[in-house]
Amino acid sequence: MLANIQSFKIPITCLTAIIYLENLSERVNFLSLYQKIFPEQWLESTITIDKQSHPTSAYIDREIEFIQLVNDHLFPIEYIDEIESSSEYNSIPVSPQRVEWWYEDFEELEYSEKFLLSLMGQGYNISQWELNFGFTPDYIALAEGIYFNKLVKLCRRYKSPLHYLDTAIRIIDYSTENIWLDVTCETSDWLEWTYENIMFLNQKWKEAVSMMEKSNKLTHFLETSLPARKAAVKIWNQASKA
Repeated sequence: MLANIQSFKIPITCLTAIIYLENLSERVNFLSLYQKIFPEQWLESTITIDKQSHPTSAYIDREIEFIQLVNDHLFPIEYIDEIESSSEYNSIPVSPQRVEWWYEDFEELEYSEKFLLSLMGQGYNISQWELNFGFTPDYIALAEGIYFNKLVKLCRRYKSPLHYLDTAIRIIDYSTENIWLDVTCETSDWLEWTYENIMFLNQKWKEAVSMMEKSNKLTHFLETSLPARKAAVKIWNQASKA
């Protein structure tokens, strides 16, 4: 009852009037997006428009339901577990889906991460390869000497999972040109809740999931197959400008 009374409370100062109108605008936007993006769920929902089960939250139940649908079906919402206690409206957070490898102890990284970083010249010296990867390459081409387009073409000659070597390298290098995979703590961003932004982030999330699945296939292969690790070095060196 108190929540319902509060929702109809008339603002008595300029500041409260502005806040009231801003919140009302946000509410109209959220509910409009809900109807447009999830029309079936909107019609099937049993939650009344004015229901607010969490008085301290800026969001009414229908808005929370909408954001949960986005999280479940379109892309992850970082603050989903805190939304019921959020005292103000938030934009869409675009933040790292994993801890950046340079913030981790190198020895604590996954085997495949250590291998790919070493291949790119940011991990073990070549003298340490035998101990850590089971062989010593004749040489490893410098990253700045790699023609990436050539690397992609070379990868395509192989069957899966080596087919995805370039994808795994781009992911660990944060150079995929995908907003979900390239974002770091330093480049985290917030996007407004608009239809265009939601559709954009949904498409990019689908692409990111596909790329991560491909990369995971390769990383398992690298961890379990010495010939695969040798082949990865061969592909890398063949893509060199030298």
